[in-house]
Amino acid sequence: QWSLELEEKFNLPTTILDATAYRKAQRAGNPAPFLAERIVITSINFASAMQGDVRAVAWDLVVIDEAHKLRNAYRPSNQMGQRLRWALEDRRKLLLTATPLQNSLLELFGLSTIIDDHLFGDVSSFRSQYTRQDSDLAELRARLAGFTKRTLRNQVAEYIQYTERRPITRPFHPIDDERKPSEEFRIALLGRAL
Repeated sequence: QWSLELEEKFNLPTTILDATAYRKAQRAGNPAPFLAERIVITSINFASAMQGDVRAVAWDLVVIDEAHKLRNAYRPSNQMGQRLRWALEDRRKLLLTATPLQNSLLELFGLSTIIDDHLFGDVSSFRSQYTRQDSDLAELRARLAGFTKRTLRNQVAEYIQYTERRPITRPFHPIDDERKPSEEFRIALLGRAL
């Protein structure tokens, strides 16, 4: 979708880079496929796996779509987040997400570490300043204002036509055969797990 939008609406050429395209480019004589003369589009997972190659490029801007997936990047156990933080260090970044954070300020902290590791200090400092009962949330909002933009659906409703969603609940009562698991199904699951 990104490729189509950039090429159709802005006439910007793109290269979609995944493992297959990467190997193909190398076989064609390009030792550094991330060094393209076009906008490079890749997944968060592939960029993380190719962290050294990503870091070697002096990106003008890195746009991270679905950035909420990196909300725990500050945690040492989050290997993908740690690799991307390292690979994109000192690069301009734009994080995009339409998924709300789950009412956790630490998720917000995690995303801030992708932008700049030093915006709020370490996680202990952030916790002591902003996650206590008596925290100054107005100060936090003021600090966030310099690098965040939150757009609500009602703010763009005149520009974007959303599909109206109508959830429909249907009662479902399985018959006895549907309640009983079949051996074939269990075997198929075991086969997949192997």
